[in-house]
Parts: sequence; C-alpha cells; structure tokens
Amino acid sequence: MIVTEKDSWLGMIFAVHGTTMESIWPRMAVVFFWSVLITTSAFLFPDHAYTLTMAPFTVVGLALAIFLGFRNTASYDRYWEGRKLWGCMVNVCRSFTMQINTLIDDTVGENNPQPSDEVQQQRLHMVRLVICHIHALRHRLRETDPAADLEEQLPGDQQLHHDLAQDNVPAAIADRISRQINSAWRSGRLDAYHVPLLHSCLTEMMGIQGGCERIKSTPIPFTYSVLTHRTVFLYCMALPCGLHDTVGMLTPLVVTLVAYFFLGLDAVGDEIEQPFMLDDNDLPLLQLTTMIERNVLQLSGRPDEELPEPIQPVDHILI
Repeated sequence: MIVTEKDSWLGMIFAVHGTTMESIWPRMAVVFFWSVLITTSAFLFPDHAYTLTMAPFTVVGLALAIFLGFRNTASYDRYWEGRKLWGCMVNVCRSFTMQINTLIDDTVGENNPQPSDEVQQQRLHMVRLVICHIHALRHRLRETDPAADLEEQLPGDQQLHHDLAQDNVPAAIADRISRQINSAWRSGRLDAYHVPLLHSCLTEMMGIQGGCERIKSTPIPFTYSVLTHRTVFLYCMALPCGLHDTVGMLTPLVVTLVAYFFLGLDAVGDEIEQPFMLDDNDLPLLQLTTMIERNVLQLSGRPDEELPEPIQPVDHILI
C-alpha cells in the first residue's frame, strides 16, 4: 500500500512510482507509434487514407468509460471488503487475547491471586497460536510459505509439522486453539459458561478467514476482464482514423492522452482486483499481522524485547 503525503499538488501530478504509469507506458508507447504511423500515412498518401467520423468514437467512448467505471467499482468493493475483514481480525484477536488472559485461571476462590506457571504457559501458548493463525492466513492469501513465521512462534513444536502439511494451515491451527479451549475447560481452568465466549471469537476468526478466501478464490469473471481489455485496445488503435482529418499532426498526442485515461482505468481495476497480493497498492498484510502480534503480546505482558519491530514503509510502500 502506498503511504505518502498528499499535500503537494505538483507531486501528485508528476508521480510515477506506485501509479498505473509503471504498467501502462509500454501500451501507451504502442498506441503512440501506431498513431504516428496512421497520421503520417494519411498525410503522405491522402488518396488512400481511411477516415472515420467521430460519431462512433463518441458513443463507444462514453459507453466504455461507464463500463470501466462499473468494473473499477467492483474491484474497489473487493479491496474495501478485504480491508474491513482484516480490521475485524484486529479487533477479534485483541478481544480473544483479553479473554484468554482473564478467563483461563486456576486461582478462583483461592487466596493466592497469581495463576500457576502452568496456566501462564497455557495462556501464552494459546496467544502464540492466535498469532500463528493470522500469519498462516497472510501466507495463504499471498501463496507463500508460512513455515518460518510459524516456527518462530512455536519453536520445537512437534505438532507444527503436522499442521504445515495440511491443505489449509490456518484451519489446522484454529483446530488446535479449539482443542486448547476444551483442554482448559476439562482441567477446571475455564468455567463452562465461558467456553462459548472463547469459541465465539474463534468462530469469528474462521468467518473472517472464509471471507478472505472467498475474495481470493473468486476473481472478476475472466470473460468480463477480456472484454474490457479488448474493447480498450480496439478503441485506442482505431481512434487515429477518426482524428487525423481534424487534429492533423497532433493526432498522436491527442490519442495518447485519451489512451492514458482508458488504459489507466483498466490497469487500476486489475491492480486492486486481488487486494491480498504484493502489488504496490494492495493491502499491507505484513504490517497488519505484525501490529496484531505486538498488540496481543503486550496484552499478555511480554517484555518489549520479545515484541517484533513495527513494519515501516520502504520507499513509501507498506507490504
């Protein structure tokens, strides 16, 4: 995700890094040189020049702009829904950690207010599993290997190798959290009335995971994207034939400006269609999961030296 100040108007006008210009300039170059070829041919061989009126371009251009607007709206809806899901994940993980730290106890009714070391270890282990779940979900959405991050949270854990072998690693870790909740209840460290509270948080986490997986696995229909790309391409390539009689030698410049608008809108829709990947404008999942990890460890009373460093933008980009 691009993180930069927007107080410089000229800076926004001439920005290149993180914009669609980085991806569409080769296409704009093709359109420009094609326009040069058509315009030059029309002036050198006027008797053989093929001219179109602007009427079809006006109608098609208006329809194409509306079509691209609808497509970009659909892409942004996916992007914004992904961000809302991860915002919910932040809140659920904080609430889940507070419930783990307060509801799992073995000092109820005793004079000693301090829980045993075994209970404190169980609490920390469950919190570590929550952290593993969000890191595993990030890796699943980005199609990367979660092994290193999970082994850092649970060093020497034998069960972890079995979890990593599963098709759905976050679901396997959620199953371990559920078993830990039931274990705490059976051992008398968790009241039966509090079991549904912890399971409701876990259920909500799984619901968020399902929502993210739905966005990930259901892109905008392929035929819809092909129609958009093809229409934009044909429009830009045919436009010089409708302009060279009226615009003259400025035809390549005018066509390139129009192409920038349509190609740019087309590229924006492509870039934000899958919000969980590693494009410059995608969601900063690493920053979000690291923030969650810091929050839940601090809530669990871990010292600062055990906390990961916050993720900072590199060249104005958060990943």
